[in-house]
Amino acid sequence: MKKNILESILTKNEVALKEVITKIDYPTSNNDVGTLFYTSFFENLGNKNSDIDIYIFLPSEKELGKKGLRKYSECLGVDVIRVGELELDIEYWTVATVEKILKKLVDSNGLSGNYSDLKILLRIFHGYFLESNEVSKYIMELLESHDIIKLVENRIAIEARSLFDEAVKMYEVDEKILSLDCARRCLWECASYMNAHYGKPNLKQKWISKIFIDNKAFGNSDLLDDYINLQIFSNITKENLDNTLLEMFTLIQSMLNVDLFD
Repeated sequence: MKKNILESILTKNEVALKEVITKIDYPTSNNDVGTLFYTSFFENLGNKNSDIDIYIFLPSEKELGKKGLRKYSECLGVDVIRVGELELDIEYWTVATVEKILKKLVDSNGLSGNYSDLKILLRIFHGYFLESNEVSKYIMELLESHDIIKLVENRIAIEARSLFDEAVKMYEVDEKILSLDCARRCLWECASYMNAHYGKPNLKQKWISKIFIDNKAFGNSDLLDDYINLQIFSNITKENLDNTLLEMFTLIQSMLNVDLFD
């Protein structure tokens, strides 16, 4: 299914999957690496501007050999290839790094770890491995041996509670604008948590509300209406800021008490 989606997107851009593969500069034998493709279309979120990202999982850092690549977090480096009119990012990771990120999350029951680390785990969860080999099988077994979505839920829950605490503290000292910023971000995190709980985890803010609303708040119609009115189409003025914040706090508490947060 995901392979068909990938090939369909490439075909629309007049590119074949084989062309993309030949452009990848593998630092070692293909049998020794895992090649993962990801696109938002795998999550029914894509549009004409959506990218296709490629993740190469290596047995060790010394296998890379490339210099001057852009780096972030635990990623070894990011390269770019051009195939026809398409530009595709390629990220290089070691299997050991995936193990390290997952272990940190598991050991803390999801309470530790930053979102850039969680991103790679979710990309694996949603992505498509080009080949089935020892590397790809091992990585998938790693994720399948733990309830990765529950761990991500727990991590998001911590973020939501922290932002709610900050929103309330800022409100109490009459910093209403700061409180509003925290409350809005908290509502995103609450929606993100519910998305993950119902099997649609995504950490990108641009998708959180869409997933939540498209899925009609997963049957919680009252929460859906309040979320749309306060987070999406709210008309905030100096005069109604105080009341709006209190309504946001009520919604946040309701979302935190949907019997989802353990």
